[in-house]
Amino acid sequence: MNDLTLVLEGGAFRSLYTAGVLDVLLKNNIEANCVIGVSAGALTGMNYVSKQIGRSKDINIGFRDDKKYVGIEALKNEHGLIGFDYLFNDISKNKNVFDYETFKNSKENFISVVSNCEKGETEYFSKDDCSESYIYKAVQASSSMPLCSRMVEMNGYHYLDGAVTNPIPINIPLEQNHKNILVVLTRDERYRKPEVSKAMVKVYKRVFKKYPKLVEKLCTAPKRYNKIKDDINRLEAEGRIMVIEPKRPVEVTRLEKDKAKLQKLYDDGVNDMNEKLEELLNKIN
Repeated sequence: MNDLTLVLEGGAFRSLYTAGVLDVLLKNNIEANCVIGVSAGALTGMNYVSKQIGRSKDINIGFRDDKKYVGIEALKNEHGLIGFDYLFNDISKNKNVFDYETFKNSKENFISVVSNCEKGETEYFSKDDCSESYIYKAVQASSSMPLCSRMVEMNGYHYLDGAVTNPIPINIPLEQNHKNILVVLTRDERYRKPEVSKAMVKVYKRVFKKYPKLVEKLCTAPKRYNKIKDDINRLEAEGRIMVIEPKRPVEVTRLEKDKAKLQKLYDDGVNDMNEKLEELLNKIN
């Protein structure tokens, strides 16, 4: 195991970039001692910890046209645009089996970042503290985009996308003084989020009227994201972290349908990680 911490941004299908990065690490036998994933970064991180090269790509491209995974059937069956029950059950147990035993027994610490809707706060779930069904719930919660997915209930609370409250969770390794931190982003260096429109604020207030603290976090999410991106640029310049990110603005949408675009984004992740592989190896060895 290497002295390395991975911090994985989300972005739904933009996480194909992350999948490419992580597959290069796996092919070079680079095992991090800590993997922190938020939103789709948590889903992708699971397949890294289970050491299943290509699984994230094969699912997100191979099942993209399956409406039980993404689309009308998922909406009808699971009240959300992503079929998480279908993913964690039918796909993961029968069609592209998830190696839970390798995942669970790995010495790598895996943390899923979620947003507590009642408290409007970030919470963290570690695989070592959760049962199989519970870590699946935590990853589902982390990946459940507001307005696109139903809330996930755990511990008497409701949870949604971890990116709402902590979009790029670099705070954990920094606070714990981790030595080698690799941050994998799914947007280019210059990308910043625009302010939430007045129309969207009204939508949030109407849909989540029972969760005023969540509404506050949703409306201030761009400011939080942009500050973290600025912090990452500074930390990279100071040599305190390494960053892998797309070199150009990413044209892939969160629910992208174009498989060629998805494959290209995956390939970009592979190529960008290969370019920085020697630098990473020099740091961790």
